[in-house]
Parts: sequence; C-alpha cells; structure tokens
Amino acid sequence: MSAEDLGLRVLTGGDLLDRTVRWVFTTDLRDPGRYLAGGELVLTGLMWRRRPADSEVFAAAVAARGAVGVAAGAAALGGVPDDLVEACARHGLPLLEVPAEVSFAALTRRVMTDRRGRPADRGALLAAVAASGDLAAPLAIVAGELGRPCWILGSTGATLAASRPLPPALAETLTARFHRSGCQPRRARHAGRAFALHPLTPAPRSRFLAVETGGDPDLDLGPVAADLASAVALHAAREEERAAARRVPAARLVRGLLTDDRSPRELGELRADLGLTMPLTAVSVAVTGADGPAAAAFLLHGLDPAAITEWDGETLALVPADPDPAPRLRTAARLLAAALPSRRLTVGVSGTASRGLGPREALQEARNARRLAALRPDTAAVTSGDDIDSVDLLIAAMPRGIRRRFREGLIGAVEAYDARHNARLLDTLSAFLSHSGSWQRCAADLHVHVNTVRYRMRRVEELTGRDLGRFPDRVDLFLALRLAEWERRR
Repeated sequence: MSAEDLGLRVLTGGDLLDRTVRWVFTTDLRDPGRYLAGGELVLTGLMWRRRPADSEVFAAAVAARGAVGVAAGAAALGGVPDDLVEACARHGLPLLEVPAEVSFAALTRRVMTDRRGRPADRGALLAAVAASGDLAAPLAIVAGELGRPCWILGSTGATLAASRPLPPALAETLTARFHRSGCQPRRARHAGRAFALHPLTPAPRSRFLAVETGGDPDLDLGPVAADLASAVALHAAREEERAAARRVPAARLVRGLLTDDRSPRELGELRADLGLTMPLTAVSVAVTGADGPAAAAFLLHGLDPAAITEWDGETLALVPADPDPAPRLRTAARLLAAALPSRRLTVGVSGTASRGLGPREALQEARNARRLAALRPDTAAVTSGDDIDSVDLLIAAMPRGIRRRFREGLIGAVEAYDARHNARLLDTLSAFLSHSGSWQRCAADLHVHVNTVRYRMRRVEELTGRDLGRFPDRVDLFLALRLAEWERRR
C-alpha cells in the first residue's frame, strides 16, 4: 500500500493489512477456491460478477481457503461494486481497488519483489520478464551468474526456457527423476552428466529449475531458485492475463459448436476473433481432483491452444493440427500424472480424418475418444480418433440410456437365461458371429459338437426374435454384444 505509483485504495479491512502475502493468484472465476492453498493475494478483474449474489460466493470461497486479501480491478465495471465490499467485510478480507491504468502484472511484480526482500540486482530477473515477456531472459541472468547451463522445465516434460539446447528425451528423463523425488530438490545423473533439480512452482502447474552442475557437490540452488520463482510467478500472471482475454470468446465458440445456439455468421466471427485460420485438432482432457481443470490447462499449454474452455466436466481445446499432437500428449500426460498421485488423467484427441470436417465434428470425436480412454485402467490414458474403429466410435457417441435400452431389448432375455441356466448362449453367439456364421469353426473353437452350436443358436433366435440367417439381424446382435462388453469395462 505504500507504493504510491500503484494508486491502490483500501475499500475494507484496513486493520488487516499486516498479513503476509505468500503468493499472488489471478482469477476471473466466481469460485476460485479449488486453486487456492492459503496466503495468496487474489487479483481479479471481476469478469465473474453477473449479479450481486455472485460477490458473496466469491468472497466466501476466497476466505475459506485462507487467502490474505483481494485486489479487484476497476476497469471492467468502472469501479468495485458495493456488494463485493460488503461481502469481503463480512468474511474478514482486506479489499483493495486497483486503478484501471495499473496492470496485474505490475502489481504482481511489486508484490513478489517486496516478498523476497532481495537486493536490487535480484529485481533484474523480474525486470527481464517484464521487458521480454518470456522466461529466457531471466534464465540467461541465472545461467550467467552460476556459469552453468540452466533450463526451466515443466511437469509435462516441456522445456519452457533454456540457456542451451536440451534434447527432448533428456528433458523427459529429468522430469521423471524430479517427480520420483516428490517434486523436491534433488541431484540426478544421466549418461555421465550431473544435474541439480529445484522446484519453482507447486503442482499441478509444476515448473522446476535444472542446472548441469559438473559434479560440484557444493552448488546451492536455494537462493537463486527463490528469486527465479518470483520471475516465474510474474510470467505466469502475465500468461493468465492473456489467457483470460481469450477465455470468454473461446467458451462462446465451443458452446455454439456443441449446442447449435449460434448462427454460422456468429461462429465465423468468433473464429475470426480467436484467429482460428489454421487446420485444427480438438482435444478433450479430464483430470480427477479439485484442481483438475488447472492440471488439464497446464497439460494443453505446451500445444499452444487457439481456444480452450471447460465444458461439462472436461477441458476442451482446439490446437494446431500440425504436427500431430497425440504423440506429445501421450508423453506429457504420462509425466504429468506422475506429479499428481492418486489422480486419473484421460485425454481424447480427434483423428487426422476429422480435420477436413470442421471444429464441431472434431470436438465431438475428441470427447468420444476421451470416453473410450476413461475405460482403460491406466493412470494416464490417451486415445486418438485414429485409434478407434467405427463400432467403438459409434458406441461412444450413443447416450447411456440408448445404449442400455438397445442392449437389453436385443439380448436382455439371453443374459437372463444364461444367468439362470449357465447355458453359455452369449459366449456361443459371440463365437458364432466372430467366425462369420460358420457352424464347424465355431464348434471347433468352443470344443463342442456342431449340433450343440445349432441348438444354442436356435435358442438365441427364440429369445431374441431375430433370424441369424439374416445379415441385418447378425449386425444388430453383434452391436448388442459390443455394448455388453462396453458396459462390463466401465
């Protein structure tokens, strides 16, 4: 508050300004509680406020998670509404008004500099981020100070900044080693090279510093990593500001594509606003846990998404189609899952064949592919539309109620008969269809007499009312069996 150039104004909680700020968090969510760990100064542009009651939801969520205060931008609404002032007062939250001409990046830079209390030369890292807009400049300062090669890596194995090139395979190896340490400081050796690894930001958006030590056992990264962490926090705040500007049109575009509630002209305008001119691939991601959407967004960050939004429990994105993102997502998902114990991460990617069909079809295929990925037992499962045969894709696209009615209507009586008599009618039907209706091959496969197969198939026809001599009826029964298999795997 003593920084006169920032022009901050206390709206409530002036007697609580002695609280210590541990971190800065920027959000435009009405309920950001799941992203807070305590001790944050929460910066918000108030884009979430649609009615007065929203302020109570916001203040309650922020206070419940232990944030030390709120700084609200005045630009969006022309000032901070009284209902937010009253809500923050009720929950014991200091509320500061940020003038329209002051950016959140500038405020973050000032807070993080003061928090560290470092000499002015350490502020050079923050100034480097402010001037360049990326992490390469502050990392170059660190590398020059240490006299050693340095890299900033993400928990997906991506190299976010480098003082010299790092092979992707080595970046993935160092990331895996870092995760095995519980994302704590550690030393690692690979192919005769020695590295020191030090965390910069917490999960799920973990970033860490890797330094090639040359075998020096006395190299202490703690102080320089603390300073670099401030620069990384500032960079993250600026990225969040840029992402927030695209979030609203991206959400409108995805909603319009999936619900048909916008005209082709409106969709075209939204695509133009987002710059969606290149061939695109759709990706659907779901991560279990309260901070799942944040983890999903971090996974997609390395793909440079043209549009990203949350929809019905998934994070959906449109990303450049070239190069094919599926291989990178498989590696990134595997590495990120290692940093998020006891979580499941499922990803669906639209296939190459859908690129000529438009973003609506690509999004639907990606969502269906993710549903298939969710059936796999892997902690991190990625399925591409190119991995799916036409039957599985058809089943994934069917609503659950229709799948159940179709299966029960066709083979429900056969399932009940098998349950009562252990007659193995379904097993025999599956073998019969897989052998293209050959009695002899089916009997040989099941190690029974041909007449047994004939008897069982007559019983199936009686119970289902279908004729196994007709191709359309065989197709219906085949689909019903696949649906039964699908339900067993869920």
